[in-house]
Amino acid sequence: MNRSLMLGAAAVVVLAALSILSDPYTQYVINLIMSYVVIAVGLNIVLGFAGQLSFAHSAFIGIGAYATAILMTKLHLPLPLALPAAGLISAAVGMCVGLPAVRVRGLYLALVTIAFLYFFSWVFVHWASVTNGSNGMTVPTVSLLGWSLYDDGLKFYPLLVVMLIMVALAVLLMRSRLGRALVMVRDAELAAQTCGINVMRTKALAFAISAFYAGVGGGMVALSISFVDPHSFGILQMVTQFGMVLIGGLSSISGAVIGAVLLTILPEFLREFRGAEEVLYGLLMIGFIIFMPDGIAGFMRRKGWLGATDLGGRAPARGRRTTEQS
Repeated sequence: MNRSLMLGAAAVVVLAALSILSDPYTQYVINLIMSYVVIAVGLNIVLGFAGQLSFAHSAFIGIGAYATAILMTKLHLPLPLALPAAGLISAAVGMCVGLPAVRVRGLYLALVTIAFLYFFSWVFVHWASVTNGSNGMTVPTVSLLGWSLYDDGLKFYPLLVVMLIMVALAVLLMRSRLGRALVMVRDAELAAQTCGINVMRTKALAFAISAFYAGVGGGMVALSISFVDPHSFGILQMVTQFGMVLIGGLSSISGAVIGAVLLTILPEFLREFRGAEEVLYGLLMIGFIIFMPDGIAGFMRRKGWLGATDLGGRAPARGRRTTEQS
């Protein structure tokens, strides 16, 4: 059995045990961890596997969070329909962002996606008729199969199921023809074109798939917190997401999971040092880029603690060039 799968199964068992034994606040943090795992996996698809430098991911998280809240409060959709619908809405916006963004690369791609991030941050605050402006939106108590999910312990189980489904889909994606096309476009764009891969469409699909994950993860965050704050989807959220992917390991689904767990728990230990989070994130990313460029997952792979190909079906090539660097 693949070591990555064994570690994943062990992690699920640990989460279930913690859910049974933990206090309400710890349960709340566990629910956030599962939400950010989905978000980080989505960012790793576009950033790590596709090699596209996107700063719009936190905007897609906000779109998913608002879409989930609106679909449940105004259209009264049940959670099993609201979450995937929110993901599809984010994916549609992600495709609209991706189509013009993939025509540029490097610094210009970063600037385009940053512009989209600031645009949506402005929309969240000023489109008050839909988003309720700076006051944010309250997410109603969710009922599932007749059960009211009125506390964090009851929310744990549907969130766990969604997380497992999304991670499994990411594994299947990266082992599929599309997943191989994403990696080939990242590593050798000209060779991908020679092989008949539509590079622009593949990049746009990477944005859309990543946005779908961000939308579902945003809906999970909204469900966990029971509130949508328009100010929580800005550049700081984006820095946190990049930290999760870089520290956990680019081009590694296991790395995205590890990074999400680490950087969701870390702020809980920094509550006595307000303002230190940003400094620590920066120092961690600089340190990992210099001393551990493959992230924690790459280090674990070299030590033999993870399978040679990781959950994504392949190990990232050391010293590779992304499409922006080509």
